[in-house]
Amino acid sequence: MKVSIVSDEVSSDPETALEIIASWGVKYVELRGIGDQRFPEVGDYWHYRLPQLVREFGLSIAAISPGLFRTIPPGHTSPPMSFTRSGDAGRVRQQLEAERLRDHHIQKLLPASIEAALQLGARTIVCFSFGRLDHTQDELVGEDVIQVMRHAAERAAAAGLTLNIEVAEATRRSVDVVRRVNHPALGINWDPANAFNGGEDDVYPTGFDMARPFIGHVHFKDVRRDPHTGARPWTLEGGVIQWQPMLAALEQDGFDGFVTVETHLRPKVESTRRTLERLRALLSEVPAAAEKALAAD
Repeated sequence: MKVSIVSDEVSSDPETALEIIASWGVKYVELRGIGDQRFPEVGDYWHYRLPQLVREFGLSIAAISPGLFRTIPPGHTSPPMSFTRSGDAGRVRQQLEAERLRDHHIQKLLPASIEAALQLGARTIVCFSFGRLDHTQDELVGEDVIQVMRHAAERAAAAGLTLNIEVAEATRRSVDVVRRVNHPALGINWDPANAFNGGEDDVYPTGFDMARPFIGHVHFKDVRRDPHTGARPWTLEGGVIQWQPMLAALEQDGFDGFVTVETHLRPKVESTRRTLERLRALLSEVPAAAEKALAAD
């Protein structure tokens, strides 16, 4: 397993982020935000200078995370009509803008992300599998989404890349998409803290066991449950995610991809540094834990 860090978890300025990450002895970075934009939908300046900065700091790009398909799904039904005309007009405008954004992702952002990944030498694009509309209760996606994801996997594969769907809602939903698309270029970005934060209680072992055959990329952070309010905020300490057995299982499986630090916490530099230290400590224990798991089997 290789360690990487999401760039804008350290700084939204790429030069600063890359310098700090390199100073920690990390060799890989996952590129996400630049300023108030998300790569690759940034200005020409950054497309021109980023490869130079990556080389200058001796880094490699583990993945890019453009927010691809983090939009409303295709094949949706229209939202219910509001009682007042003014209220309904606002709802329609919002819906039409969301539809334009979705089409932009399919027609423009997908090819731009593939081109940007190739330019920077990344082999993976972290993506999403669309979201649920507020008026839609069905947890699983429709066939229209499957067709788009299959098209995206085929485009990525033709460029020698893989797509990994971030577990951003229920693990079952992401795994269902990967199974139905059934393409070797489409896998799972395993993020158990995301799943728990979104309301899924049994991320290990149940969620992990569902995702395990498809995991191609991992996001490492933690989350806790507030015993008084039931809230599930991100945390550096006292988290509920059982990382050690999952990392040991991935080692047992021969997983040689990236485990990427992503804290979602401020202060950014200190939170990322502490999370990196924790990950390195866990990974140092992985061979023994994996050997113990194999013996138990």
